[in-house]
Amino acid sequence: MKKTLLLAFLLLTTTAIAQQDPEITWTLKRDRDGIQVFTRKVDGSPYDAVRAEMLVEKVRLSSMVALILDAEACSQWADRCSESYVHEHISDTEQLIYTLNDLPFPVKDRDVMSRVTWSQDPQTGTVSMHSQPAAGVIEERKDALRLTDAKVSWHFQPEGQGVVRVINEAHVDPGSALPGWVTNMLLVDTPFETMKAFREAVRDEKYAGAEYGFVREP
Repeated sequence: MKKTLLLAFLLLTTTAIAQQDPEITWTLKRDRDGIQVFTRKVDGSPYDAVRAEMLVEKVRLSSMVALILDAEACSQWADRCSESYVHEHISDTEQLIYTLNDLPFPVKDRDVMSRVTWSQDPQTGTVSMHSQPAAGVIEERKDALRLTDAKVSWHFQPEGQGVVRVINEAHVDPGSALPGWVTNMLLVDTPFETMKAFREAVRDEKYAGAEYGFVREP
């Protein structure tokens, strides 16, 4: 089946937020526990894009950034993430992050070295993370297939009164054909479970006091 998957563990530049482009048509696949998961076709690609969003109350923007940058904690909240680490901390707004995704047998695991960049919109206050593969940084491993086309973004959009809209989007070429049941799982179940776990993990007290020079809290 020619669809895409959200390797949600990937802290990987994708399309803009759907509300900002009226021509983007998203199809709702799941609406449960305050989390919505959508997919849509992508011009020129046989694989769909996926988008998950939810509202989170009383959480600082910097805490959300800190959770994602705590790469070694990836396996605790990002579904199917088995290993992750910061390979190089270039600056507060740019990192190289390695991630390995554990896919169900008999599918080969996927890994990626990603260049992650951060910014905050001075008008809306939305903090955004964009990520895409960085080639040639480390050697490929024999037990995993290296992703070379995987664009992922996170957006933390203040809604007022202490509410933040969390949006995760991805468009990933898995590098080889996947069984339909695996594709369907990764398109809906993986982003859903990741968002649910993110909502809980971001409240850990170790992220409460995080500060970043590029982040202005509402």
